[in-house]
Amino acid sequence: MHRDLMTLKNQLKIDVYLSIMKWLSSIVVICITIAMPLFVQGQPSTTYPNDRSVLDSTIQPFYHGVASGDPLNDRVIIWTRVTTDLPSVEVKWKMATDVNMQNIVAQGTTTTDTSRDYTVKVDVTGLQPGVHYYYEFEALGRLSQRGRTKTMPTGDVSSLRLALVSCSNYMFGYFNAYDVLKDRNDIDMVFHTGDYVYEDGFRPGGVDTIRRRVFPEIEAFDLSSYRLRYSWYRLDSSLRNLHQQYPFVVVWDDHEFANDAFADTSTAHNPATQGSWAVRKANAIRVFKEWIPMREDTSRTNIINFTQNVGGLADIIYTENRIERSEFDNLQQGIDLTFQLETLPYDTPNRTMHGKRQMDWMCEQLKQSQARWKILANQVVFASYIYRFPALGGIPAHQLQGWDANPLDRKRVIDTIVYNDINNVVILSGDIHQAIAFDIPGGVVPYNPTTGDGSVAVEFVCDAVSAGDVLPNNESYMYQNNANLKYFKAKSQGYSIIDITPNSVCCDFWQIDSLAAVSRNETFLATFCTIKDQNRLKSYLGPTFTPRTFAPLVPYAPRNQGLPVGIKYNQQQVELIGIYPNPAADYIRFQYFMKEADVLKVEVYNLQGKMVESLDYGIRTRGLNEDALSVSKLPNAEYIVVFRTGNQVTSRKFVKQQ
Repeated sequence: MHRDLMTLKNQLKIDVYLSIMKWLSSIVVICITIAMPLFVQGQPSTTYPNDRSVLDSTIQPFYHGVASGDPLNDRVIIWTRVTTDLPSVEVKWKMATDVNMQNIVAQGTTTTDTSRDYTVKVDVTGLQPGVHYYYEFEALGRLSQRGRTKTMPTGDVSSLRLALVSCSNYMFGYFNAYDVLKDRNDIDMVFHTGDYVYEDGFRPGGVDTIRRRVFPEIEAFDLSSYRLRYSWYRLDSSLRNLHQQYPFVVVWDDHEFANDAFADTSTAHNPATQGSWAVRKANAIRVFKEWIPMREDTSRTNIINFTQNVGGLADIIYTENRIERSEFDNLQQGIDLTFQLETLPYDTPNRTMHGKRQMDWMCEQLKQSQARWKILANQVVFASYIYRFPALGGIPAHQLQGWDANPLDRKRVIDTIVYNDINNVVILSGDIHQAIAFDIPGGVVPYNPTTGDGSVAVEFVCDAVSAGDVLPNNESYMYQNNANLKYFKAKSQGYSIIDITPNSVCCDFWQIDSLAAVSRNETFLATFCTIKDQNRLKSYLGPTFTPRTFAPLVPYAPRNQGLPVGIKYNQQQVELIGIYPNPAADYIRFQYFMKEADVLKVEVYNLQGKMVESLDYGIRTRGLNEDALSVSKLPNAEYIVVFRTGNQVTSRKFVKQQ
């Protein structure tokens, strides 16, 4: 009887909450609908004093820097983007074993164009395992910055050190964690667990207090707006410089698409104003692949499933848990899991965490791995846990952005571990903006929180680089109500270092002191380790930092002074960074950099030289800006758009195609 009354009370609270959320969602949709016409007409944007995304003229036309990713034993992806007015551009690349680029081991030429948003990706093969390489690009008579990367080792590997990062929301603060990691020069690779970018638009007030502007200011939802968002993020010097020094592996989470993304929809997607979810999802994947240095084999159409082999030391198994998962009511199911387990309608075989194909593949990888450590690298928390839901007055609930949403799938993974007698499984995750360490119960022996007996794996959850507090005021509650919880740090931001050796896997949790100011101040929080064949966590005195002999960090500026083949490439008063979409149906957006504040006029000409459209935008501020121009009334054809300031002119060709 008491149970029934409690459930009824909870349900009443839920109904009120859901009504409020539906009302707020309606308001948001109305605001976006009103704001879009103003945006297209080119209304002045708010000034944001704390922007760090700037155009570095010393690295033009490679303003977005260089990057590498998906390192394997014999290959690695290298990446750049060229800012150009040309319809297409030829790009040369080369890779060497020395920082002075004298011992060339691979080189070639490729072409990029508007279809790839002028991004360049090369899968460099035939490399040696466990070796640092250096690379650079050349286009338009200029050299890019020089990048440094490293392949995965083979054989008897003594150690591997990963930087674990998650959730980098530009509007929430500076990417100080990236700066600190860049300077360490002791890690082999960066693993970003997702929410690499955030799709949401500018939200004045609240947590957005330092006024870090984001482009576009509306929510990104189509091909052009996703491209603008990635372009803006990759102009941030902290992120750009970290990419230059280390290879990355990035898996997507929900904010690369929309908040709370599922296979067939998102709680934040509005078909009336944002079109088809399937189209939106496809565009988000396309742009992710353009801007992230990831391998684009055909097996990764809508999924991420590949394994990095680190000799006999580790197999790192990557999956995604967002856009192939079943839809659910996050709030309702979270409470049902707490109070109604015996009648839970969501725990059924037809519901999936990340699709049958990925689940089958991941379990098979666990069974087949001969490495000492099996590292499951995904976006969201695997462990089951209960927290207090603040919006409903502290009602206990499961947090369903993780594997709690699909208990049967989690049980299958645990059963795979138990029934195949697999030891040394370590799970890496992020998403919830807290530094956390879990034991994973599930063995034939009941779990003992004091000794760790009954734990079959462990999990390290990385804090956010820059984001809000997902579980506020939950620290004591989490410890009291989750026996398998070994560490929890709320209201933090930072990164983790994962040290893998034959005898242990350790995680150092580091906290960055500030998001509101540029800072390299950090605080060590804790170290937790799992020892070979023990499958449980223990706290250790840390950090686990040990000196390592690494190749030197590469310089931040390219060698273009005195380049024999170089050409004069002065930055214009208006430097056009991107024009989207192209081809365009209704409007074009353009992102551009103003060297100085000036009056901007935009004109559109047909190929016969007749001006067919003109708009005065007034004074535009120094720095990065974004505007748009309606082209809906223009006939289908090719056009030249001209950006005019004083006596200086910048132009770009685009196609009107209804």
